[in-house]
Amino acid sequence: MSARKLVSAFVVTVFSLVSPLLADEPVIFRYKLAKDERLFYKTTDRSKQVQTIAGQKIEIETTQEAHLSRFVDQVDANGAATLKAKTERRKVKFNEFEFDSKSTERDTTSAVGAAVTPILERLTGSEYQIVVTPRGQVTDVKGFVELVADLIKDNPIGSQLSGAGGGAAGATLAEQESFIVFSDKPVKPGDQWENPFDIELPGLGRVKGKLVCVYEGNDEVAGRKTARIGTTADVSVELNLEVNGAKVTGTISTTSSAGTVQFDPQAGRIVSSKRTTSMSGQLTVEAGGMTIPVDTQQEETKTSELLDKLPE
Repeated sequence: MSARKLVSAFVVTVFSLVSPLLADEPVIFRYKLAKDERLFYKTTDRSKQVQTIAGQKIEIETTQEAHLSRFVDQVDANGAATLKAKTERRKVKFNEFEFDSKSTERDTTSAVGAAVTPILERLTGSEYQIVVTPRGQVTDVKGFVELVADLIKDNPIGSQLSGAGGGAAGATLAEQESFIVFSDKPVKPGDQWENPFDIELPGLGRVKGKLVCVYEGNDEVAGRKTARIGTTADVSVELNLEVNGAKVTGTISTTSSAGTVQFDPQAGRIVSSKRTTSMSGQLTVEAGGMTIPVDTQQEETKTSELLDKLPE
């Protein structure tokens, strides 16, 4: 064996021995957002809700698809980034109701269409701001509430079905779903951390619980080296709202949850994510002097994928 081959063989041997050790070294995960950078994501949200009222089942299926752009407007001295957020395209299907921002057809005559279509039109193509720290904490959402304030006023159905309700707290909670909050300490494969939350949503109720994250190990997605992070949500939604004179109260809680986030540590961004959650609970509807119990079951799957560019 020549000296060159001997050295090469030695290097390969050392690398094979050392790499697993390096892989187990604790690492600090952080988002790395640079000024004037623009990110594009495709998101999907599919849910099925079954409500049982006096033995009768009512099924509600919802599908939402969106193409998002996130422009890094500025980054402060602590690394917190202000993003200009915009939904470039949106498709929504809610039972018989459909909305496609690229279509010229609009449902404005049905009860759902009249309540929801103007809000979805306003939310598509309009810009607002998100402030996020390097750990992934969304600390502020600016301009979203003001964007739809006139449309959701006296419009509880549109507010809830479009996801525009809950005020500033609701907007922050919705945007936080795009960013898992990383541990404040270095982690190695097998380590886990928790992110608890307890948020009051005006006009809707209260959401509390925690997201448990586990650094499962190194992975690869479409040629990118990633860290695979497992997530489990434990959420309780305490509803307290009024819709068309009916008062709805009760609690819906997580029965099962599993998710995976693929994070690119070098680039400092999420490459893809998927989370499936099942929830159930008992609600009470008070209307017209009657008290009606409602059994609720819901399954939801959310996905997100980093794009090189927006589709034509």
